[in-house]
Amino acid sequence: MNDAILAEQLRKTGNLMDLLNDEAWVREADADRASEEGTVEAGLGLQPYVELLKNASPEALQRQRWYTRVLSILLPELKGWLESWQLGRSLEAVYMEAQQRLYGHLRHPTPEQSAWIEMLLVEGEQALPTEQKVIRAEAIAMLAQMFTTEDWQAIANVASQTMAKDILQMGQKAAVPTLTI
Repeated sequence: MNDAILAEQLRKTGNLMDLLNDEAWVREADADRASEEGTVEAGLGLQPYVELLKNASPEALQRQRWYTRVLSILLPELKGWLESWQLGRSLEAVYMEAQQRLYGHLRHPTPEQSAWIEMLLVEGEQALPTEQKVIRAEAIAMLAQMFTTEDWQAIANVASQTMAKDILQMGQKAAVPTLTI
């Protein structure tokens, strides 16, 4: 769909549903949808998101789409890598911290990282099995390179704090006597 048309419609009427009265737009949207796979979501839960879109420029929408595409590739790789560390119950907290660190780096990638990400996106558009995607195979090495010493320290701190909290909770649960009759 054309981001400029959507942004203009939101500014003009505040309601994307008004586009459904424009036959030419409906035909174009239907043609676009026919060439894509996936689901369509609608409902009251999307109202805050729609409010954000009202003031979004086409460039901002394009940038958001870029982030979504990049993260749809990198986040599963990041999670799989972290799972291989066998972090146990602290995995989720470590993953959340690593995600936040990754988001920060994607906002201001180095020229080398930008070039690699663009190659990753081009490769992602090809209909290749995952095992044949050579750029994606470099994802872990690139993630390791993106994270700074401060990032690794923050991730390690989250892991140790989560583990300490879990150990303390387990110790307290075990210390509570139960009466059996």
